[in-house]
Amino acid sequence: MKILITGATGFLGQSITSFLLGKGHTIHYLTTQPKKLLDSTRYHGFLWNPKKGELNVKSLEGVEVIVHLAGESIAGSWSKEGKERILKSRIVSSQLLFNVLKNNSHKVKNIVCASAIGVYKNSDQWQYENRSEVASDFLGDVVLQWENENRKFESLGIDVCLIRIGLVLSRTAGALPELIKPIIWRFGSVLGSGNQYYSWIHVEDVTRLFTYAIEHNLVGVYNAVAQEPEKNKEFVKKLATKLDRIIWLPRVPTFMLMLVLGEKHVLVTSGQRVSNDKVLETGFVFKFPTLDKALSNLLNK
Repeated sequence: MKILITGATGFLGQSITSFLLGKGHTIHYLTTQPKKLLDSTRYHGFLWNPKKGELNVKSLEGVEVIVHLAGESIAGSWSKEGKERILKSRIVSSQLLFNVLKNNSHKVKNIVCASAIGVYKNSDQWQYENRSEVASDFLGDVVLQWENENRKFESLGIDVCLIRIGLVLSRTAGALPELIKPIIWRFGSVLGSGNQYYSWIHVEDVTRLFTYAIEHNLVGVYNAVAQEPEKNKEFVKKLATKLDRIIWLPRVPTFMLMLVLGEKHVLVTSGQRVSNDKVLETGFVFKFPTLDKALSNLLNK
């Protein structure tokens, strides 16, 4: 199968691309940087510039599925300009894809789009795809607009799958290395109340889930999280145990995190208890269903 990927050179994009290539698929990918253009047997790069509305239509030749991951990291600045970049990087890239597909002949049947569990309200109640409390903050607004833009592909007769990704655990990128550092140096502590849930997923499982969505033509919204969300205080404790450390410092109160991080404090002090029942009902099997198994794998413990 020939698959077009946006955001292929990012952290998750690289993992998904590598996995799909390993399964024999041919990958076309879009990049804004000429120096990242490669062309090999089953891996072909094409230029696009969402800000200028430019996309090389040759990237669509023979493509049946699009994996749409493009979007600026929420770990960046949350200034007024930073927030605008985070939102526009998602909306503008989706609009460009939509217009190109609308105005050119193609064979695309499905699009699998990244989304985020940030759409759910900070709560200790279980959140489901079709039964949830929607967040009224910046992240909630971004995800709602992002998903609404991607649902428009349905009007072109294309099946749409939205994968709401939780906290992705990887040894080399994302949040886990940042959580590990203070614990290794014996300065780790519980953040905020410690009772906020972290709905997480191993990078290998989220990679496999995107592939599963492609190969099984999943349609609709799915939560990409393992079945055992952990409260921050338990998450930190289990991570420290795996690293042969103890947590001796008192918890860092929310007001202090607000002073240091500003509005971005919600990334660590808020959390969602998210269900993966719908994913399991499709027959998908998690390789790392528990935090213990995930951390053992990632930390070689």
